[in-house]
Amino acid sequence: DIDPKNYSKFKIENYLALFQQYKLPLIPLLSKSGGLHCYLFLKEPIPAIDLISALKSFLLPLGLDPTTEVFPKQKELKEDDKGDIKPGNFINLPYYNNGHTHRYAVDKDNNKLDLPKFVEFANQNKIGKDDLEKLVTETYKNILVGTSEEFEDGPPCLALCSKRKLDDGRDRFMYNYMVFAKKKYKDKWPDHVAKANYNYLEDPWDKAKLDTKLTAWKKDTAGHTCYEDPIQSKCMRSLCYSRPFGVKSDSITMFPDITDFEIIMYAEPEYRFNVALPDGTKAGVIAGNRRLITKQTELLDLIWEQTGIYHEPLKAKDFRAKLTEIRKNSVKISPPAGTQIEDRLREELYQYCVNGPRAKQRIQINSGSCLTEEGYHYFRFNSFIDHLGTSWKIPQDRIAQKLKDKCGVEFSHSLNIDNKTVKVCRLEQMHIDKIEYKPVERKGDNY
Repeated sequence: DIDPKNYSKFKIENYLALFQQYKLPLIPLLSKSGGLHCYLFLKEPIPAIDLISALKSFLLPLGLDPTTEVFPKQKELKEDDKGDIKPGNFINLPYYNNGHTHRYAVDKDNNKLDLPKFVEFANQNKIGKDDLEKLVTETYKNILVGTSEEFEDGPPCLALCSKRKLDDGRDRFMYNYMVFAKKKYKDKWPDHVAKANYNYLEDPWDKAKLDTKLTAWKKDTAGHTCYEDPIQSKCMRSLCYSRPFGVKSDSITMFPDITDFEIIMYAEPEYRFNVALPDGTKAGVIAGNRRLITKQTELLDLIWEQTGIYHEPLKAKDFRAKLTEIRKNSVKISPPAGTQIEDRLREELYQYCVNGPRAKQRIQINSGSCLTEEGYHYFRFNSFIDHLGTSWKIPQDRIAQKLKDKCGVEFSHSLNIDNKTVKVCRLEQMHIDKIEYKPVERKGDNY
């Protein structure tokens, strides 16, 4: 999804030329916003995780930010609390309102394609799994031409930085070089850091600063800072992950890169976001309450539970700044009417109390029926849980709280059954629409 920050300088021809240069079989379509949606059509099914990795390998040759959205976003689809498969993310399909649309494909010469020609063009550019793997390898090889051989087994971002001496981002480059050198050169890492200072920097550190840095770095240090420039803009994470001294070999992982932050506006908001994994893919994380986001230890625990990676914490002030940044870039999503838990519980209450088995006598409450008497429904909580069935994955205590707070169910109501006091649930009788017959009052004889 190519969504430029400055549309006035956006030229489709530049990307079409890069497609040709790197032999990328991408089909460009104009997006609703005026950018590009680039599709890759396949000859056979490919695992989502492999496809995501392949698409990400095309970002750097196209001059795109490593955080550019790639679809599919999920490497697998998961179940919701009722056991149904949740849909993945997708983008607007092209050729909406065909004939009167701005969302159409263009060919390599930037000529507009009608729908039949688009289908023909897509079929001509289909690619198989084996050819896609070869293309990814060739793309990596081409982009790394002219880099230092020192980084052949290390982070390709450092290799790309070595194409010319750096005049900006020196401190971050040197820090990441130090992380790499410690892993590759072991005890001799200080000597190599000193050489890198002169080999890769336009304006090298003076001896005093170099010595200060070396002394500080003799202590335990964290891993690569992949989400800061000049490293971030040159990230080739999938390739890096495959190398002996790449990011996979980091013993300590920095604070997680959190993206695609969404707030689902339930009565109790739910938070969903993606965390970048070492192999370049993303893992979806769901937080059921605000505390899991705003308390750093609980956030890191949650991410560890759902990704298996425990990250290094930030300083308190840096964490607060990170929360502000995340919230600023978040998206609020309003769930469709009737889909919230309390809406579904109200519907289930109606089905159980009105359309379900009705107790004609109070004793029948004990066998799972609902009693309706003098404007109230009476039932056992366990009987209602049985009615919900096993498809409801929500804990019973949370269901009970929702019934009480959102549905008006009174718990532990005392009801006399066969001269014994039994604690049951009580609910004001749910409204049933009826056609009320009103006899016509005749004022006189019609004859």
